[in-house]
Amino acid sequence: MSFMPAKPEQPVLSVHPDKQVISLTGENVRDFLNDILTAQINSLASNTARAACLLSPQGRILFDMVVMSAADSVYLVTEADQATPLTKRLMMYRLRRKIEITVRPELRAGHIWEGVHSDFSLPDSFISARDERHKALGSLVLFSNTDGLPSQEEEEYWQVLRISLGVPEGTADLTPNRALMLEAGLHLLGAIDFEKGCYVGQEVTARTHYRGLVKRRLLPVSTSGRLTSGQGLQRGDTDIGKIGSTANLPDGGNIALASLRLDAVRDSLSGTAELTTDNGQIISLHIPDWMHPLPGFDKGRSK
Repeated sequence: MSFMPAKPEQPVLSVHPDKQVISLTGENVRDFLNDILTAQINSLASNTARAACLLSPQGRILFDMVVMSAADSVYLVTEADQATPLTKRLMMYRLRRKIEITVRPELRAGHIWEGVHSDFSLPDSFISARDERHKALGSLVLFSNTDGLPSQEEEEYWQVLRISLGVPEGTADLTPNRALMLEAGLHLLGAIDFEKGCYVGQEVTARTHYRGLVKRRLLPVSTSGRLTSGQGLQRGDTDIGKIGSTANLPDGGNIALASLRLDAVRDSLSGTAELTTDNGQIISLHIPDWMHPLPGFDKGRSK
């Protein structure tokens, strides 16, 4: 079963009111970010938007972001409430480097999906890059006004698309100081470079990866009723996870990303157990193809 919205006839834009942009300029700014973020920043092309995280020394996610580059600047698109704390953390790591780190309230962020008829061009003042996390996400674009952009689609369209693809974003999905990169599947979305060497939290992340210690994953789920961020999930009387970000479906149901124990996922896929919310709603799993194989098993796929 798929909840991905149908591909539009023409390109559409969804503006993200919950996002803020941070710009970095100065000497060796890419090296600076490459040394502290999880992703490979030195090789980031100007036409590519790449997911990355800043971790605690214990390997827990503090901030998630999408990184873009243009000319001599690097841009970080992050949750609006996280922009100021992220800027302060970056300044702490900057030390004496001659790098300017600035929150850019005049810049807005959105995504453009190419439609069936996708011939369009953007003004030179706009910054656009293909979202590397999944081809269906289209291009991330930064702009100060919408003149020259495609027609707008409701933000709910974007959230249904993102969640159905299993792409986590923000503190609802990635609880600060608790979430792990591999449990969120971010290593499969280009947000980690296991070959580049040290970054903050690298040792714990690498050990989890190479020892196969993942016991939970973020997965799309749906129900015919309402889901709430933070809501508990159960297998019988056992707590097995919680709801992250949610979106409304056209039929009145909800789709969400949920952090789930993998043993409960295995039982659900094999038909030996039913997963429910803490108020008794039955939930269905929808596992995108890119997530296979799941850690430790690969039995069954959502239909």
